[in-house]
Amino acid sequence: MATHDDSTAKGLLAELLRLARQHSDCKTQEALARAVGVERTAITRAEGGEYPPTFQVLGDILAQARVGPVAEAAIRGVWRLAKRTADPSSAAVAPWYETEAIASTLRLWQPVIVPGLLQVERYAYEIYRAGGRTHERATEEVTARMQRQRILDRDDAPMVVVVLDELVLHRLIGSNEVMAEQCTRLLKVSELPTVSLHILPGKLGANGGLGGPVALAHASGEPDVLLMGSLLEDQVTTETNRVRAAAVTLERVRGNAASITDSRDIIQQALEHRWSSS
Repeated sequence: MATHDDSTAKGLLAELLRLARQHSDCKTQEALARAVGVERTAITRAEGGEYPPTFQVLGDILAQARVGPVAEAAIRGVWRLAKRTADPSSAAVAPWYETEAIASTLRLWQPVIVPGLLQVERYAYEIYRAGGRTHERATEEVTARMQRQRILDRDDAPMVVVVLDELVLHRLIGSNEVMAEQCTRLLKVSELPTVSLHILPGKLGANGGLGGPVALAHASGEPDVLLMGSLLEDQVTTETNRVRAAAVTLERVRGNAASITDSRDIIQQALEHRWSSS
């Protein structure tokens, strides 16, 4: 029997998710958790009205339930309301996740850390823990982040341009072993035909991207979305002038960055001379 309050957005979402599961091929929470690749606790918390699922997990649940387009739109609408109550910061960046999932082009500049789309699990976990997440919450967020990365493996994977400050390769996150794994991941991703990975050499000093990370997503028929990171919270906008200004900044930084081949050499050097245990 449901124990949540159906008069709240979280309670209504919980009831809708429970009904969706019961009408799917995954009749139990455990079966649904296995199907979408999360811990059972994530399903239990969502259906109990404790905490809404992430955007990615919500999409996977609805796909498993094979709900119709009208029902899906309604559930996603309730999810936004529930998310705003449970975690205003996550609700604020929901438009970015939605566009990222269907994007044909992604452009990323990151002067501080490896972008989430390219992070390995242990690196992502350390980032979340440093941000104050509990072990349980950090683990859930990492799972969601790994699911987001599936877009790189799609047959219609987006074209992704990533520019990283070289300092990102030398900033210790977790341990030397974690950093070695992360650098290896970057080298592997850089071989994908849909990914252009550039490193901005640290010797260049001041650059136009020191104001903070920038992420731009383009999807056919949708307005371009800009995600900007800040100390207090991420900000999302589709305002044309701000999107254009961010694109100019990103291209200026990219213009000063090393070529794809030279960038691979820079990453390889960081791996061998900074993080290798041999």
